[in-house]
Amino acid sequence: MIELMANLKIRIISLLRSSEKYTKTDMVYLVKTGFWVNLNFIITSVLAVLLSVAFANFLSPETYGTYQYLLSLSALASALMLGGMTNAVTQAVARGYEGALRTSVRAQLQWAVVPGILSIAGAIYYFLHSNNEIGIGLVCIAFLTPLVNTFSTYAAFLNGKKEFKKGFQFNLIITITYYVSIFIAIIFLKNAPLLLLVNIGVNTIATAYVYWKTLKSYRPNDSVDPETIPYGKHLSVINAFGTILTQLDSILVFHFLGPINLAVYSFATMIPEKASGFFNFIGVASLPKFSNQTHASIKENILPKLARVAVFASLATIAYILCAPYLFHLLFPRYMNTVWYTQVYAVIIVLLAVLNMITTALIAKQLKRELYIVGLLNPLLLVFLQIPLLLSYGILGMLFARILTDSIAIVVTLFLFFRATGHESPQSL
Repeated sequence: MIELMANLKIRIISLLRSSEKYTKTDMVYLVKTGFWVNLNFIITSVLAVLLSVAFANFLSPETYGTYQYLLSLSALASALMLGGMTNAVTQAVARGYEGALRTSVRAQLQWAVVPGILSIAGAIYYFLHSNNEIGIGLVCIAFLTPLVNTFSTYAAFLNGKKEFKKGFQFNLIITITYYVSIFIAIIFLKNAPLLLLVNIGVNTIATAYVYWKTLKSYRPNDSVDPETIPYGKHLSVINAFGTILTQLDSILVFHFLGPINLAVYSFATMIPEKASGFFNFIGVASLPKFSNQTHASIKENILPKLARVAVFASLATIAYILCAPYLFHLLFPRYMNTVWYTQVYAVIIVLLAVLNMITTALIAKQLKRELYIVGLLNPLLLVFLQIPLLLSYGILGMLFARILTDSIAIVVTLFLFFRATGHESPQSL
């Protein structure tokens, strides 16, 4: 049996190698990476869908809408952290600078006071206006959200070392702990801030444990690239502005259309955005590779790679559009009025898959100016489109705003990448 499996493995590798003359890609590496990243994605997505079914059946739309609003506020707090450190750490570790893990975590913990203070200020505002639900939620966010984001840097370290299997195993610990806890909480707790506390609290404990396990298992060396922390801060500023403005959709829907419509909007966007995550492994696999290639080499090959990504993502989009009515009838019968919205939004699967890969190329070659342009232009355009389209067309207007923004982002990002000269580290020459 062992010999049979070994022979099968050899044949599969041989087949993948022979396909490389057509794909122009290291297929063995891509499939190996994609297996672990997508296995994690599949498990998480299945559990997320089951969780959404529980939300749809055990919580009222008002409670679920309030919970989603609190999650958006948590995402805003995360945006104020040094979230860009993850890509900077992956890029550094891929080049042998493993000390980037500890130094980046220290920097993130020091910076955590900023989102903490702002969240407490927001909580005081809501308490003074007698909205205790949101106020309590912001207190939880102030103390726990920065910790979750900081300790999640373990995944960036493992990606940089191309330890995708170990990343899957560690992430599985967090995933199982989180979903078991939140499923139980949904059944017994019908309160949005308490659900948020379970969500962030369990994630904090599980992520801190996995971070500790990463340090114990790999014992990272002390080698540090002095550019890593400054580069991570640059990426954080870029990401922060974009994340803050892109989270405004939920906030705007909550305030202008109410929590029930926010629940509808959340279900409309949930599955397409989850489906686009299936293609994230391409960016994860590409970042270490791109980091050790010249800018000219990436330019030469990126368009055919983007075309292949777009084709596969388009097939996924068509499949979802056809299946959406049946999925919602089976899983979310209370939200059948959402089907039309989610079918329109399905095109985001293709857009996000393509945009993710182009942005990965910018990050790998440390094209800071280009990243700033994209990071500032895209969210500004999104807000510029969101407000008038929301007021004119409601939820459908919000969906169109996001589709148009990502479409323009692809064109702008690709143009900037090809126009740039590129940053070549000694390791890539």
